[in-house]
Amino acid sequence: MEFVRKAGNLYCEGTNLWLQLASYKLPSPKVKTESHQPGGGIMEIEVPVGAIDPLALGFNTKSADPRILGVPGMSLSESRLWTIYEELVDERSATKRERIITLRGVLNEASPEEMAGRGLKGYEHSIGSITDYEDVIEGYGIVARFNYWRNEWQGYGVNSDNRSNQILRISG
Repeated sequence: MEFVRKAGNLYCEGTNLWLQLASYKLPSPKVKTESHQPGGGIMEIEVPVGAIDPLALGFNTKSADPRILGVPGMSLSESRLWTIYEELVDERSATKRERIITLRGVLNEASPEEMAGRGLKGYEHSIGSITDYEDVIEGYGIVARFNYWRNEWQGYGVNSDNRSNQILRISG
């Protein structure tokens, strides 16, 4: 197993969440499709329409840190830069690699855990309206990159050609 995720850390524009981060779930790009069953056909298929669903990042903290609770955004101009650092390990050779995921999005939810008895209680956070996303693995390169403003994407073994952007005069 070459790319085993062993550890991770989350930053929000310089605020290190190391000591309060309980867990996080990376955005999962999902291809948009449209159902199609040709007239008289006996089978329906899902046809990719050349787009992805909105990205979202979820994370949980064991704190009520005002530096994070105080950064919800009410518009895209209030989005923040979020950076995730992960340690990947090749279990066979014990080689360690760095993975860096950067995204720009809006903190749109901070739900407190239910307070019951003693124990550490924190918040469940959600970052949406992600306009920029980049996932890079040391020694491998770009895994995925999306940019809403420039209408560009790259990843998963595919380089998007910019011919559509040229035709539509999208320069970013």
